[in-house]
Amino acid sequence: MAQNRRWSRLDNAAKIFPPTTSERFTNVFRFVCELTESVDGELLQRALERTVEKFPLYHSVLKKGLFWYYFEESDLIPRVAEECLPVCASIYDADKSGLLFRVSYYKRRINLEIFHALADGTGALKFLRGMVLAYLAEKHGIAGEVADLEVARDSGNPDAFFMYYDKTKKIPASNKRRAYRIRGEKLPDNRLGVIEGFLSVKSALEKAHEHDATLSEFLIALLLCSIRDGMAVRERSRPAVITVPVDLRRFFPIHTTRNFFGVIRVAHDFRKDGREYDEVLANVRQSFARQLTEENLHGIIGRYSAIENNPFVKAIPLSVKIPILRMAGRWADGEDTAAFSNVGKVSMPPEAAKRIKLFNVFPGTSRPQVCLCAFEDTLAISVSSPLRDTGLQRRFFRGLTGMGIPVRVISNLERIEGGDANHVAL
Repeated sequence: MAQNRRWSRLDNAAKIFPPTTSERFTNVFRFVCELTESVDGELLQRALERTVEKFPLYHSVLKKGLFWYYFEESDLIPRVAEECLPVCASIYDADKSGLLFRVSYYKRRINLEIFHALADGTGALKFLRGMVLAYLAEKHGIAGEVADLEVARDSGNPDAFFMYYDKTKKIPASNKRRAYRIRGEKLPDNRLGVIEGFLSVKSALEKAHEHDATLSEFLIALLLCSIRDGMAVRERSRPAVITVPVDLRRFFPIHTTRNFFGVIRVAHDFRKDGREYDEVLANVRQSFARQLTEENLHGIIGRYSAIENNPFVKAIPLSVKIPILRMAGRWADGEDTAAFSNVGKVSMPPEAAKRIKLFNVFPGTSRPQVCLCAFEDTLAISVSSPLRDTGLQRRFFRGLTGMGIPVRVISNLERIEGGDANHVAL
């Protein structure tokens, strides 16, 4: 007799990821924790096994139902491996049931890669922090607990979109224009190029505050100006558009390690809105103020949830939904120039923090994406891109050094071409 296995629905934001996944668009993102010493693979395996027990959903595989995908519990055991795959290589395979995350290590780095249907950045970071603490307990006997880990486990890990969907809330109007796109030759074999910059949190915040801006606003304006400097005259008829994922937990009090994010858009037309940095920053600030309101974010939740809760859509078989979702994904992919994500400050217990150098994050992406992650006084900024050309990355980091902020930069591009990770000259 077949064993009855527990199953659960995908949250609303997760539903787009399985049908739009391919070898080129993997919908995988990686979190990194770099220690002060080399990683012991056997101890990391034990730490992983301890941690995954606190995250029951991480035992799941992804299945196709009649109308939607769903998670089903499995007996699969996650295995740690020394890093051997490209960054953010594909995890989900529609023809093979497998876990939706992987853990690897390379020298002093612990890598956690997640298929986005399983979790967003905030949820994945909880898992990584718990695993790193378990590893340091195995290695050095360090005691302590990641404070919000137990809260997340005890909450039942709800679908936050379901909890906060209110069909009476007004859905914001959408008047999107097609965005300027950065074109160019792709890296071989669907590889992802990652350039990482490391700088002082204090220095970056001081410079942002000099401009009366948050760190995200300050860096998004710099990213837009870096894009501007790479645009040909004939390309300036389209706006540069930055999509910015927003952790909705900051606005709605719920604890979940699943997806709970919305996306806002910062659009800048250099012909109409101005070309100078201060003009760009003013527009960025206005965009944030206008969109980061409870009313607008309720509307974003409503926009995401309205289709799923439509009785007609519910009745459409998944086999029919899949090509429609793929087309919607391709269309949405053309609505932005680049993406920007600020994970924020990562905290660890003091004894563990002494053994950790930094945290960082980078996603698999079809266009350039900037991510930042702060730990102690180290701000790690990654720029991920499938393109060979690194002009945007160089302009961005040179912009920081030009403002008097020292940046140390490394890249995996040399390794892609057959060498090793290398420092990059600005």
